[in-house]
Amino acid sequence: MPDILAIKQALLQLDKHSGNSWHLFEPLLQPMECNNGSFLAHAGRVSSAIYFISSGIVRVFTLHQDKEVCLDFAFPGQFSTAYASFITQSPSIVSLQAITPVNGFAFYYKDLQELYSKSHDAERTGRLLAEYQYLRKYRRELAFLQLTARERYIQLLEEYPQVVQQIPVKYIASYLGIEPESLSRIRKGLT
Repeated sequence: MPDILAIKQALLQLDKHSGNSWHLFEPLLQPMECNNGSFLAHAGRVSSAIYFISSGIVRVFTLHQDKEVCLDFAFPGQFSTAYASFITQSPSIVSLQAITPVNGFAFYYKDLQELYSKSHDAERTGRLLAEYQYLRKYRRELAFLQLTARERYIQLLEEYPQVVQQIPVKYIASYLGIEPESLSRIRKGLT
C-alpha cells in the first residue's frame, strides 16, 4: 500500500494550510498500483483522475507524426494527470504510462469538484496544485529555450539522480528533444 504520509506531506508543501483540510481530502484517496507499461490515462479519452506517485515513474507522451514524443515524467512525490483533459473534461491528447511499477493514490474529478464546492480551504489547495503543474510546464518550456540538450540532461540528472537510471534511453532522448544517439554522445562526454 502506498505511503499516505507522503501525499499528506506533498499537499502541505503546496499549501501549508492544507493540514486544516487534510481530513476532507483523505477520504477521497483511492490507492492505485500499476505494472510497468500500464496506462493511467489514454489519449482520446477523458482524464478522470489526478495521481500522486508514491513510487515509480510515469511518462506523459503524445503522438506526433506517428512518433511518440515524451513531454514529461512524474517521479515519486509528484502529482500527474492529463491536466488539460482533467480540468476541461474533454478527450486528452496525451497518455500517461507507468515505465516502472508505480503505486500511489488517485483523486477523482467528481469527488474533487464536490469537495471544492464545500470547502474554500480544499479549493485553495486544488488551485495551488494547478499552479504547481503550470510552473513545472513553464520551467520545462524555458529550459528548451535557454539550455542546450546537454544542460537539460545534466539538470534532469541533478534533480532526479536515483530514478533517471530506470528510464529507457529512448524516453529520455525524446524528453530532451534529441535522438538516442545524441544522448549517447552527451553521456560519453560526461564520463
